[in-house]
Amino acid sequence: MSRICRLRVTFNQLRSFHCVSVRLSTFVSPTTPYSDKYYKPIITEGAAGFDKLVIPKDFRADNQSLTTESQEKLAEIVGTFDAEISAVVGYGSGILPQNGYDKPDKEKQLDFIFLVEDTGKFHKENCKQNPSHYSTGSQTLINWWQGSGIYFNPYVLIKDKLTKYGVTSRRSAFMDLSEWSSLYFAGRLQKPVNYIKEDNMLRFLNQYNLKNAMTIAIFLMQANQFSERQLYEQITSISYLGDFRMYVGGENPNKVKNIVSKQFQYFKKLYDPILQYFIRRNYLVITDNDETNRTFKTNLTTTARINLISSLPLKFRTQLYSKYPESSVKEIARDEKLPENIRGLITSTIIYSSLIQGLKGLFTAGLLKSLKYSIAKRRKSS
Repeated sequence: MSRICRLRVTFNQLRSFHCVSVRLSTFVSPTTPYSDKYYKPIITEGAAGFDKLVIPKDFRADNQSLTTESQEKLAEIVGTFDAEISAVVGYGSGILPQNGYDKPDKEKQLDFIFLVEDTGKFHKENCKQNPSHYSTGSQTLINWWQGSGIYFNPYVLIKDKLTKYGVTSRRSAFMDLSEWSSLYFAGRLQKPVNYIKEDNMLRFLNQYNLKNAMTIAIFLMQANQFSERQLYEQITSISYLGDFRMYVGGENPNKVKNIVSKQFQYFKKLYDPILQYFIRRNYLVITDNDETNRTFKTNLTTTARINLISSLPLKFRTQLYSKYPESSVKEIARDEKLPENIRGLITSTIIYSSLIQGLKGLFTAGLLKSLKYSIAKRRKSS
């Protein structure tokens, strides 16, 4: 998988690097140890630091290689598209197992997100090949609804499989991973996903995203001692804070536990290098080394909390600091209301992006498809 030597990248110069995924056998895998030093340019400058970002020689992120038995079939579905696609992420209950979602395979919707270089070019070519996937043939409307977010085409049949695919630019996806600008794409990748078509930059940025997700989860934990399962449940819950579907019955209220329960071994593999980083830095201490479900306690000194806060995504960090206009980072780190402020900031970020996506879906999917999708979601939540 390691085809990358040292190289400099910009949003407009990133190229695809395709790797052969391996099946999940154990959560321990060859992975480049996590270090903030790799991400200094984006930690200090955000998106403006991409020109200085360097992928380490022989970088590997095998912890993110989470494939399924239907890998070839998923690749075949993606392969039906003529328009160029840089990377594809498969997610949701149709791709990876979740408790409470035991429909026959033929009834499961397969969820994908396509990362493309130019969304306008993709839609223009895709409309010619798959006009029935769209609610309108107007390129002006499609491009307007696309914006900087994700454009979804749900409930389309591809190779006799019910499919939903979202389209986003690599620039927007990478921006969210590195700055948490919306936490819509980044939130999905904080949970196990299946890379149907991948590139190393996506994996590289997601290691930073995973580390930040664990940072937030530890800050939000109400107890200073917790199990590994509880940690992954806290991480999973991050992307649902502020998701309006959780408040209107559009999502299963037990969704977080359902995901972690069925995908626990995937989480263990995905977060193993990040956990090792926290343990090496003495931020977490193992109190019970049970190989099935370890127990940890936090060891967050003021210096440790400053280090963790100071390496959070720039946009998110700036918004957090704005809640403390006259305070130093040390004072912020010691504030008893820090978890509350972090939770509020995440909630406000996600509620905005989830509402925008929800409204956008009414137009991009069409009224009938939107109603069908909403009814299906409500049935799942019951």
